Amino acid sequence: MAPINVGLVGYGLSTTAFHIPTITAVPNARVYAVVQRAAAPDISSNPKKGDHVTIDYPDVKHYQDATSLFKDPEVHLVVLCTPSPGHYEMAKEALEHGKHVIVEKPFCPTTQDCTALIDLAAKSNLLLTVYQNRRWDSDFLTLKKYLSAPHTSPLLTPIISITSQFNRYRLPTAAITISSSKAWKAEDVPGNGILYDLGSHLIDQILHLFGLPDWIWAHTDNQRQTEPLGIDDSFNVYLYYNAKPDFNGGKPLTVELKSSMVSAVPRQNRWVIKSWQGSYKKFGMDVQEDQLRAHATEAIKMEDYGEEKIEEWPEITVPVDIIGTPDGALDEIFGKVATLKRGGGYVSGKVKPEKGDYVEFYRNVIECVSSVVGGEGVENVKERLHIKAEEARNTIGVIELARESARTGNRVEVKEKLKF
Repeated sequence: MAPINVGLVGYGLSTTAFHIPTITAVPNARVYAVVQRAAAPDISSNPKKGDHVTIDYPDVKHYQDATSLFKDPEVHLVVLCTPSPGHYEMAKEALEHGKHVIVEKPFCPTTQDCTALIDLAAKSNLLLTVYQNRRWDSDFLTLKKYLSAPHTSPLLTPIISITSQFNRYRLPTAAITISSSKAWKAEDVPGNGILYDLGSHLIDQILHLFGLPDWIWAHTDNQRQTEPLGIDDSFNVYLYYNAKPDFNGGKPLTVELKSSMVSAVPRQNRWVIKSWQGSYKKFGMDVQEDQLRAHATEAIKMEDYGEEKIEEWPEITVPVDIIGTPDGALDEIFGKVATLKRGGGYVSGKVKPEKGDYVEFYRNVIECVSSVVGGEGVENVKERLHIKAEEARNTIGVIELARESARTGNRVEVKEKLKF
């Protein structure tokens, strides 16, 4: 496959810690150009690593405005690592210049904007996708595997309830001193707030597993009472799936998605899943973000990249009368099990998780773009995208309905309203 030249708009944390390292890990992908508004520093001023893209990546072309990059005929794929309130306008311009486009999450503030971009991409025979990298978190890959594998799924289905959380600990003093580069996150504009920011990850994962719910109820808040008060820093969203013969063993399912910026615990609670015959519990976040922040492109070359430490492995608990008494019963079902415990009629063990792999997002996108550049039809190639723009639009649709529920206090029917 011919090399695919990638142009990135923006040079903040998203670009330096997530996109550039995972792009460079794909053999036929080339970081060709980056848009950073600041002019290249004078070498005589002894600039440091991290000051500017021209210092960090001297072989990468530097533009100070996005339009110049969009006009560059050598660019095949544009990645928008820019503030979410401006995603629609910038993605529209990139598509109009004939570029395939990746939009950082959240896709756009409204489903109307998402639909306009989807239609424009289709009309222009271009690929459009959204960077939902947390489909490749270790804990999510592990859960997805266990829910589908024939030897484990009977213990985890039917599911009664799922609680999925992204919590952080950032007090108002930290919020007040927010850096100027992130000041846009404190503006009361469409697309801002933690429901759009972290909620887009949680919602995407659940929709990927189960599809759209039948109804939702939501509550959002500004728990820290930091200005502007209209920007939420916490949420609880309930997604309810009615009982259906071909879904979840014929049983209903309740999913609770939660996030708070005031969670003062060293190991955040990530997943709690309760089923008829067992439970799945996970503490701690996927390690890839910390590894990429600390080591950038070198992180992916590390032997332990994407691997959870044993104390962070998810825990499976099953009633003894379900699997019997042998010490190796859980091992036979889940493979390697650590810290096996018995008590109260239950057996618990930490199960070896799947390895996290953010690079897979770019392996897939680069292969798809390369196929289109090589002459294959967009409609066929689009079906091979891991993250389809229509799926990302559904995520935004659920966020819109969650905001409606939070505003009115009422539950909202989903499938009646999300028809495109």
